[in-house]
Amino acid sequence: MDNPLKILLVDDNVVNLMLLDRLLRNEGAEIFKAVNGEETVVLCEEHDFALILLDVQMPGMDGYDTAKAIRRIDSCRLVPIIFLTAIYKDPAYARMGYEAGAVDFLTQPIDPPTLRSKVGIFLQLKRQKDLLEREIAQRIKTEKALRVAKEKYRNIFVRAVEGIFRSTLDGEFVEVNPALARILGFDSPEEALTKGCGYERFAEPEERFRYIEFLKRDKYLNDYEIQIKRKDGTLVWISESSSLFEEDGEFYIEGVVEDVTQRKICELDLQQKATLDALTGVPNRYLFFDRLESSIASARRYGEKLALLFIDLDNFKSVNDRFGHHAGDVLLLNVATRLKSRLRASDTLARLGGDEFCVLLERPSGRDDVQKVAEDLVSCLTDSFDIDGMVCNVGASVGISLFPDDAAIAEELVQKADSAMYKVKEGSFKRYCFFSRDECCDNIE
Repeated sequence: MDNPLKILLVDDNVVNLMLLDRLLRNEGAEIFKAVNGEETVVLCEEHDFALILLDVQMPGMDGYDTAKAIRRIDSCRLVPIIFLTAIYKDPAYARMGYEAGAVDFLTQPIDPPTLRSKVGIFLQLKRQKDLLEREIAQRIKTEKALRVAKEKYRNIFVRAVEGIFRSTLDGEFVEVNPALARILGFDSPEEALTKGCGYERFAEPEERFRYIEFLKRDKYLNDYEIQIKRKDGTLVWISESSSLFEEDGEFYIEGVVEDVTQRKICELDLQQKATLDALTGVPNRYLFFDRLESSIASARRYGEKLALLFIDLDNFKSVNDRFGHHAGDVLLLNVATRLKSRLRASDTLARLGGDEFCVLLERPSGRDDVQKVAEDLVSCLTDSFDIDGMVCNVGASVGISLFPDDAAIAEELVQKADSAMYKVKEGSFKRYCFFSRDECCDNIE
């Protein structure tokens, strides 16, 4: 009977060791446990482990130091090490882990199905490795053959997860597994190889250059998310972990790909809901202040000016009272549409709340330029709005502040524009007003 496969669990927390032991006791392997790095090294010198699950954060020798010590043991150079960590998503920690010898990560708290799936794969790979070594040992009794077998085992491991590919630096596929062929919309790996799209698969052409730049700089990518084109032209999101390596004088990219389209759609939808006003579709207060602070930093760096227009609708409450809140919502949507149509693509229109809007003008040529925009915005709201057959009339009061003349930080710039707007409200006409002037401009007809 073959010797049972062995798994080593390493964690300074005894409770965690018990939980891992309970999750893996039916996987057909003998379980060994260690509570520190020193004990781990001793066990590795005495046993041939199929897999080591190693906690990163331990007192004394942490997971990185322990992994390096394991790799210095000749018989353990190729033993797969999976780090157990809560900080895997940080690129710096991921790099440290791979440099120390990790082949994969599991984030804590551990998901039992994921743990069993990964462990099952490594145990199967160990069985294949052992079988391959026995066959080679029977035919070729040389140390060179065993090294080749271990390298083949290493390659089997690298290619054993989800969509797998090998390509040239120019993007042409050399190897494609069935899973990746399906992700790309091909009927078979052979079709993917013969009709491979190379870098044409990138949805955004400039993404190709960023992708290659990152690979050349870091030699690997970890959970790199990009949008690609399938065979039929539809777009999907993938998460890729890959590495750049040289073989026989040629550079290749070898990686693992996962289809994350549904997750990405959910993330983008949540991001949009968090930064855009749900009613009008323009940026909300959070996104507006984020852009305003970025614009102020850029303007300060390059000695440029900014203008902020605080817009408050007149008579909006009477529309709500007379026609109802639904009519008010439709009116706000139409107001946002009109205002946006009068602005440049580089300008930002946002709804701060209620019937208050803000406009950020990038690099205005002067006060006259800002005045023309204010006049245009006020003018575009003087025409009546038709809301489901009901005629609604509103106007706008606009307060204006300038960077850096009136304020140097975002909150103060908005406050100064708001203050100027209230000057307008004190009058009897629809108009606009610069904060830095004592008197407001005349009525805009």
